[in-house]
Amino acid sequence: MQRGALLFLDPALSGDGSRSCSTCHPGGASDQLFYDAGTEVPPTSAGARRTLSLRGAWQTPPYLWDGSAATVPDAIARMLRVEMRGGDPSSLDLKSLAAFVLSIPAYDNGRIQPEGEPVEPATLSARRGFAVFQQAKCAVCHPPPTYTHRFQFDIGTGGKWSVPTLRGVSQLGRLGHDGRWADLEQAMQEILAHREVELTNAEFYQLKAYVELL
Repeated sequence: MQRGALLFLDPALSGDGSRSCSTCHPGGASDQLFYDAGTEVPPTSAGARRTLSLRGAWQTPPYLWDGSAATVPDAIARMLRVEMRGGDPSSLDLKSLAAFVLSIPAYDNGRIQPEGEPVEPATLSARRGFAVFQQAKCAVCHPPPTYTHRFQFDIGTGGKWSVPTLRGVSQLGRLGHDGRWADLEQAMQEILAHREVELTNAEFYQLKAYVELL
């Protein structure tokens, strides 16, 4: 575990010594930037992919935006090959890195019960938002307590993509695999419209208040 933690911070692990795993995953989370084959690009550009958080990775297989990595070692090997410029660790280093990544705790701000109900004190809007979350069947793709799914879905973006967790989503900037949505409100509006879910204005903002608790 300690070996993996040190490797996670070591730029020598990359093929050209330019970056470490923590460069894009500070604290095991996300730098909230967008990359195409390891090169930073503007959001919404062709091939742009937002850095996914590694927090709670043990809960969320398969990995990468296309779900092509079945296990954490598979995902790390791919990231070393592409994002890390041809990093080629020994089998021991790869196992150590995987063990460390699997030890990174999931995001949890202590505001939600395992079944999804808000923890008191919570605003009336957020409590009502939990009911809207259930009514709108948001849990089909974002079931508690992980708020993610093992399968890929098309949510109106022209392809099937992995379902990122809603945990901590209010702390992110642009959303979507390519950053097409400026913020949580726009993402919710467009995803609900694609799913043909009709909410009143009050219900929409109650749902948003609930999601912001996650």
